[in-house]
Amino acid sequence: MKAPAVWRKIIIVATLAAFPLGLSGCGQEQPNVHLKNGGAEPSLLFEGFHMTSTQRDEREWDLYARAAQVFERENIARAQDIKVIYWRKGQAVSTLTAQRGFLRTDTRFIRAEKDVVMVSEEGAILHTEVLQWDNAKGRIFTDAPVTVERGNNILTGVGMEADSELKRIDILSQVNIQVKSIKDLQTEQGTPTPEQP
Repeated sequence: MKAPAVWRKIIIVATLAAFPLGLSGCGQEQPNVHLKNGGAEPSLLFEGFHMTSTQRDEREWDLYARAAQVFERENIARAQDIKVIYWRKGQAVSTLTAQRGFLRTDTRFIRAEKDVVMVSEEGAILHTEVLQWDNAKGRIFTDAPVTVERGNNILTGVGMEADSELKRIDILSQVNIQVKSIKDLQTEQGTPTPEQP
């Protein structure tokens, strides 16, 4: 018995999620992850979307969304209220959230937009409005302003490249570093500050 057309499409999408694809690096080029024709009709609609990317049987990331629309001809999925969990050696290393995102289903290039926050398992917190994931290089990058909090430091700038663990972060321009004072840290932690003489 042949599967109905809708189910065949879902099986195709699930197959894309299950097997790694041939990937080519894009450097700082930004592949088109937006729809050329804003009025294009999606091929598939999802409420509650989940996609997993693996390479050599190792999970790279999981993308969850409240809703998603897949445009098969353009190789693009558009998603709302996204959450991406990045993995390394079977352990979650960071989590990204954003109001919306775009995924190229052929290269697995991800673009997150609006209120983007990425938190590493080691406590680094990244804030920006646009963040992109280059699946071929395993790197995140943006040309937008960024704020990174790590330990006692707050790093701001414009443009950034980093790994998915936020261990190595390269701010590209207008770099500013603010170190929190002991008084600020004590206030945040609720520790009383010593009286000044």
